[in-house]
Amino acid sequence: MEATTNIEAQIKEAAKKVFLRKGLAGTKLQEIADEAGIGRTAVHYYFRSKEKLFAIVWSEFFQEMCSRLPDMEDESLSIVHRMQLFADHYISTAVTNPDIDLFMLNQFNLNRDMFKEILDKSLPFDIEKFFLPQILKAVEKGEVVGDPKQIFLTFLSICFFPFAGMSMLKAIMNVNQEDYIKLMETRKEHVMRVLETAFK
Repeated sequence: MEATTNIEAQIKEAAKKVFLRKGLAGTKLQEIADEAGIGRTAVHYYFRSKEKLFAIVWSEFFQEMCSRLPDMEDESLSIVHRMQLFADHYISTAVTNPDIDLFMLNQFNLNRDMFKEILDKSLPFDIEKFFLPQILKAVEKGEVVGDPKQIFLTFLSICFFPFAGMSMLKAIMNVNQEDYIKLMETRKEHVMRVLETAFK
């Protein structure tokens, strides 16, 4: 049983690396097998198809990521505070997985329905359905000022774009990967200040 668990974990870790590089459409089971250092038949035996393996790998990734996320539904906290908590956690995750944002962007373009289903099943709340109504409430109470959808887009962009656009931004700023990641590590403090004042 332990050997089986170890092989499955080995395959999933290898699959995550290959999927990040090539996406679902560009990945072959043989490439995952090569990355894991095992035979293709073993990958097929444990997971049957790359689609099933893809769904398992990313469901587990997002579930684990969200398990450390503070309670976003705690209405005793202001919407700005909850956005700050989410941004802090998201940026920390992205710094240790810097390719994840571009990967998600590509998968939404190529496999929108499948990838959205994985996210919907993995996340403890629907980001759009949660944040938009909460932002609308905050606007109605005068807690924040602006169009709720614009606030939502600004919030997502602050978290997402520096990682999704990393290759372009590194070229524009003329920095290497190491320096860019260091910049992202210090970015959280800046984001906290921006969110504190941007919508007032």
